[in-house]
Amino acid sequence: MPPPAVLPSAVGDDHLAAVYQLKIHLLGISPQICRRVLVRGNTTLAELHHVFQVVMGWENWHLHRFKLWGKEYGISYAGGLSFADDARRVHLGDFPWQANDKFTYTYDFGGYWLHQVREEQVLSPTALSAHPFCVSGRRACPPEEVGGPDGYNQRTLDQFSWAYEAHDRLLAGEDIREDDMPTWFWTYRPEHFDKGLVNERLAKVYQLKGNPDFLYSQGGYDYFFAPSTGPNSY
Repeated sequence: MPPPAVLPSAVGDDHLAAVYQLKIHLLGISPQICRRVLVRGNTTLAELHHVFQVVMGWENWHLHRFKLWGKEYGISYAGGLSFADDARRVHLGDFPWQANDKFTYTYDFGGYWLHQVREEQVLSPTALSAHPFCVSGRRACPPEEVGGPDGYNQRTLDQFSWAYEAHDRLLAGEDIREDDMPTWFWTYRPEHFDKGLVNERLAKVYQLKGNPDFLYSQGGYDYFFAPSTGPNSY
């Protein structure tokens, strides 16, 4: 069900109640993979991590980091990453946003998936109901463990190369068996995006708000998303 009409409105000083329209753009890949989402200002950065994971289609397997206004934020772990501020206590609405201000969100420090996030506009509190809402999106999230943007781009090139090779073989009268095809040729649909499914996932993951596991979980989402319809099925 779509949110109420999103009309720009003066929100005064109540930035925690205001609704922020964010555009998330995954850098290093063309054509663009992006999402547009509505999030309330009282969303903590720890919660925003999960929002971004769900709307993009990641599976929450790896560490992450935000960089806003020249400072890094995330969840600190003993013997691992450490941040000066607790992301569970820093809210999106705590920052002095202006239209088109940008920040970054990095996921998986090995693959180094860097997302640029732009605050497009601030909307009235009535623009959003109980949980974040994905307004639009383009193209499927890359698979996990593909090797970052370089690995993804190489896989895409390999996919096109294999398709051309298969075409030439068919013209030459050769048979192509199903087991000759790379597994990702069947399982990954780069142009696919299902906004309805994304919003179903947002509603479900947001039921965990208030549960410590929502903030601290570093494992994947399989424990409450059915494996057959996980995030990368968008």
